[in-house]
Amino acid sequence: MRMRGKVLRGPHGGIGLIMVEGRQYPFSLDPLWKSQTSPKPGLPVDVSFGPGGQIIAITAVPEFEITNDKTLSAGSHKKHKTNFLTKFAARIGIGK
Repeated sequence: MRMRGKVLRGPHGGIGLIMVEGRQYPFSLDPLWKSQTSPKPGLPVDVSFGPGGQIIAITAVPEFEITNDKTLSAGSHKKHKTNFLTKFAARIGIGK
């Protein structure tokens, strides 16, 4: 199973820490880190879990995916806001 997370602390000089769905997980570069990019705080990552719930791989999310996610998120927020305003206007009798 693969989930999106974020690096809280890089493993330089010790154990790193990532957050996935509100849970913190320690990690080390070897053998879990699978990206050319170095882990740094705030970096979005994809975390693969094994059948027992243990982390088996961590990869940095490519920049284009981060940009695409932000664009999709902003678009859904705008759509939600427009739907809310349309319903509110109908409720108070504007636009009839």
